[in-house]
Amino acid sequence: MRWSKLKKLIEARFADAFKGRVALHSTAYGNCSCGHAWFTLDGEVVANFCTRASGNRMSWRAEGPLPLTDEQIKRYQGQPVEYGEISRQRVYQSCWEFIHDLSIDEALDDEDPLIQSLAVMDKRLGKRRLKQACDIDLHPLARKLLEVRMN
Repeated sequence: MRWSKLKKLIEARFADAFKGRVALHSTAYGNCSCGHAWFTLDGEVVANFCTRASGNRMSWRAEGPLPLTDEQIKRYQGQPVEYGEISRQRVYQSCWEFIHDLSIDEALDDEDPLIQSLAVMDKRLGKRRLKQACDIDLHPLARKLLEVRMN
């Protein structure tokens, strides 16, 4: 499925609190599989998912802390997603799983931070389950989106 179709399916499930406020974006660089995806909330980037950073993170994991440039530190500072935590390809996979394979309860309980975040923004999450979600151990990105929805 093309990204544009998948994006429309995801955004169609957003609760009213997020419609027009949250957008998913993705870009690739040439014929390479590198690229990045990102979330915006009210026009401000709240999460960056970079393929190259994800690869760097995996290769540096055995050697110690990941060396970051000042630009990378500035770009990811204050975001609930760590540098390289999720690749662009993983974003596509997570979106596909969320749309085609998971119930809302399964999505909330999933370990994937993106799937949890999509579940928090989903209109199928009613008031009762929304209150219950406050007690679940959520990823910082999902927690931030839950706070936005609760307000």
